[in-house]
Amino acid sequence: MLFARHSIRSAAVENNQLVVRWEDDHQSRFHPIWLRHQCWCPECGPPETGVRGIRLHHIDEGNCVAQAEVTDNIVRVLWPDGHRSDYPARWLRNHCYSDAERRRRRVQPILWDRSLGADLPVGSLTKAEADPAVRLKILETVRDYGFCKIVDAPTDSAESQRMIRLVGAQRQTHFGTYTLKKKTTVTNVGDTTGPLGPHVDEPYRYAAIGITVFQVLRPSTNGGASTLVDGFEAARRLKEGWPEDFELLCKMQVTCQRFDPGDNSHGNMRWYKSRLPVIRLDDRGEVCGVRMNERQISPLDVPGDQVGPAYRALKRLFDLLYDDDLRLTLDLKAGEGLLFDNQRLLHGRTGFTPETPPRAVLTSSVDLDDFHSSMRLLHRDLDPDAMHLVLSQGMAG
Repeated sequence: MLFARHSIRSAAVENNQLVVRWEDDHQSRFHPIWLRHQCWCPECGPPETGVRGIRLHHIDEGNCVAQAEVTDNIVRVLWPDGHRSDYPARWLRNHCYSDAERRRRRVQPILWDRSLGADLPVGSLTKAEADPAVRLKILETVRDYGFCKIVDAPTDSAESQRMIRLVGAQRQTHFGTYTLKKKTTVTNVGDTTGPLGPHVDEPYRYAAIGITVFQVLRPSTNGGASTLVDGFEAARRLKEGWPEDFELLCKMQVTCQRFDPGDNSHGNMRWYKSRLPVIRLDDRGEVCGVRMNERQISPLDVPGDQVGPAYRALKRLFDLLYDDDLRLTLDLKAGEGLLFDNQRLLHGRTGFTPETPPRAVLTSSVDLDDFHSSMRLLHRDLDPDAMHLVLSQGMAG
């Protein structure tokens, strides 16, 4: 079915730009160098594979469209040197760089607070394994809400890869697929039994982990419930109430570090340290990533006159994050779990009492770009226009 937004009414050269008018009354304007550089003919090659013959220094800065015509909903362009390029209507519309179309391609996150507990986003692992559309819906839910509760998951660690594969390829860090349980010598706070406040994992890495895959094999019978907080909503509230503190945390570099003596990482000693802002903004000035873990903040390396304001801003942020109004509490059962964006959501846990057999949960991760890749491949088959959405880049610079 051809929609009006994909149907070309006319195409003409005006003021040295290709002007395409669409049946839904939208108008696109394309610069000649943009068009010539994006020619996908066999000679020029597609950027998808990186096997390309065209180079920018081959294109004259004064290049112009010699002729343009529409045939079978394809814009056919003739260049002054005799080269010909074809641009299908759907491709042109999905890459139109008008303000309206660029806004349309931006994914808008759905912010939430504890009231979301009345209508939690939930997906079934077994249904997703059988139906790509169900799998896509789960990944889109993680994209939009930052998380999705998963049911019908395994209770045997030998099958833990099933839930990981739902998202993408497992990222190997010094933790690997980590079983959280009480240990005699504790170098990971997750192995304690007390309550854990909201935090992101591994803020000491420049390349922070992306999607966390959390699986409950055996829950505690007396606590140990999972908690989630939307870091984007906390940032919104900070900006609304204290814009100067928000601005400071978007710019100020905060050091986080982690020393691992090796007993939790296959015998490999590690010492990580990174220096990055707590809140990352995208090119529109919108929050796209957060890095909030109070326990791993090292001595601030800021100008002397900024120490007071820095701690004021951090205290106000963590006051918001620790407020019950933002916190979801999920009492997950065996065979349930969570997929959540570690560069947006903070997670924690209520305290519990050690028992036999002990509580056992698994945590692993998938890189954000691999999660995006899995979703994009599903979109290619089920919703091709959605392949071109601009997804949150997280903490990436």
